[in-house]
Amino acid sequence: MHVYKHAYVARLLSTITIFRMILLHSAETSMGSEAPDPADAASVPLVRLNHVSFQCTSVEKSVDFYHRVLGFELIKRPESLNFEGAWLYKYGMGIHLLQRGDDADGCSIPTRPLPAINPMGNHVSFQCSDMAVMKARLRAMDREFVVRKVWDGETVVDQLFFHDPDGNMIEVCNCENLPVIPLVVAAAAGADKRPWLA
Repeated sequence: MHVYKHAYVARLLSTITIFRMILLHSAETSMGSEAPDPADAASVPLVRLNHVSFQCTSVEKSVDFYHRVLGFELIKRPESLNFEGAWLYKYGMGIHLLQRGDDADGCSIPTRPLPAINPMGNHVSFQCSDMAVMKARLRAMDREFVVRKVWDGETVVDQLFFHDPDGNMIEVCNCENLPVIPLVVAAAAGADKRPWLA
């Protein structure tokens, strides 16, 4: 426990130092400029993820999955939506389910067998406060899942990957264990010009 406390404090101090460098860099680059550059990523007025949307073969089965497995609650959809679907909400984000159809409006996708669970495939990830409880919950519901771990120094992230009824990949993790360190700071410190390859 003592070693983890020191590691946590060291990571915290490192993160604070990095953010100070970012603030100093921002202050230096913004001096003398009157209006923000619209092409600058820092000026993008996004706030958070609002929702993800999935087409499904059965809205009813998907609502059951997202409610029972992940705890999402049904919410009212706008009355102007004239197609079958459902909206769910929890944890500050929504899931919009759209009934897959056989019509020519672009909503038709061929039904396919569930793919193998591949943690490197496209997926939506949810932060989890108790991975043991989530793993037990998936087992109790007889859901197939894959367990993975990610390490960075002494920091460990636990991951569970599984599918919804239509094969959309879901991840549940304790990813907040990893500090968020902007790569722009690593590049400023003389790191590789392509830091995402690290």
